[in-house]
Amino acid sequence: MIHNSFCWIATWKITDRCNLNCTYCDSSIMKRADASEEIDRFEVIDRIGAYKPRILNISGGEPMLVKELPELLSKAKKTWDPYIRIVHNGTAPGKFESSFPYIDRLVISIDGPGEINTATRGLGGDAVLEKIANLFDTRPANSPPLPEITVNTVVTEKNIDTLPSFAAQIASVSPLVNLALLPVMPVEDELSILKDREKGYRRFLDIYAKMKAVHPLTAHNFDCVMRHDDLRKIQCYNQYFTIRFSPRGELFTCGASLSSQFRRSDNVVGKIFKKGGIKKAFTMMMKTVKGKMGKIDFTCRNMCNCESWLDMLFLGMNTGYAPIILRGFKGRFDDDDYQKLDQFVRSKINPNFDINWFKGLVETN
Repeated sequence: MIHNSFCWIATWKITDRCNLNCTYCDSSIMKRADASEEIDRFEVIDRIGAYKPRILNISGGEPMLVKELPELLSKAKKTWDPYIRIVHNGTAPGKFESSFPYIDRLVISIDGPGEINTATRGLGGDAVLEKIANLFDTRPANSPPLPEITVNTVVTEKNIDTLPSFAAQIASVSPLVNLALLPVMPVEDELSILKDREKGYRRFLDIYAKMKAVHPLTAHNFDCVMRHDDLRKIQCYNQYFTIRFSPRGELFTCGASLSSQFRRSDNVVGKIFKKGGIKKAFTMMMKTVKGKMGKIDFTCRNMCNCESWLDMLFLGMNTGYAPIILRGFKGRFDDDDYQKLDQFVRSKINPNFDINWFKGLVETN
């Protein structure tokens, strides 16, 4: 373990610049698409490569705006060969063409058909689907193969009733496109369908069944939220398997660690004085103290979508969302990796953890 993490999954927020202004994003952090950024990203990719994460997530801002992206991804593949996921806002997926040889999964954010997506992201959902369809329909015979494509959709009170027809639209674009459904964070947000958790979850499952009927490659991670009894103080295990990097390469291991938060480039002090911030800061402080004493503390006050599917597997609970992600691990673990995982999970999380079951999920995906 490095910095209290297995470092299996690294997320690099490669830029703060974006060509959209989505309602979900923090406008105090995001910059205009034409803003200047003086960052030596090749130095950052070297820092990330030192940890050799099996999965490398590239997020933003909008990664498409980084002109040196193909060279950065090529270097990562040649240096330690991670499974690379790129998160894109849907404005121009075709512009990743020169990066396709190095991208394993292109994740495109769409919140629904037509004006549903316009309301949250300022871009029509049908227009984004047309751009995805063009990737399949207009490729020259000698062009590199497409990466796996996943549409990420945040389920809200505004779009939930449109989702079955949206799933049908995606299936008509290509039956090979995954559709991944995520809940709104925080769960108590006005747009969240889980404000009344049990009732909202049953409503969602009814809609989800209709979506699966028209597009089988639909999955969700709502069960990752529902396993918690108290969302104000959760047990988050995946934080010991993930690392995160700011655009300039500052490392922070998790939102629940106070010391790592002060390495971030955004306004940590300001966040502390927002609603609930002091309680979260106290939790982070106690976690930091315990960490210095060599104790493992999985407590967190930040329910997030991140890699919560991994928690389910550590607890021995399969989830339909996991296979989408587990493909990134296939062939990237050796016997020593599985042995260390087994020892950690059985002693710290779940004494009944079945490493052979987990290994089977990874290697047969």
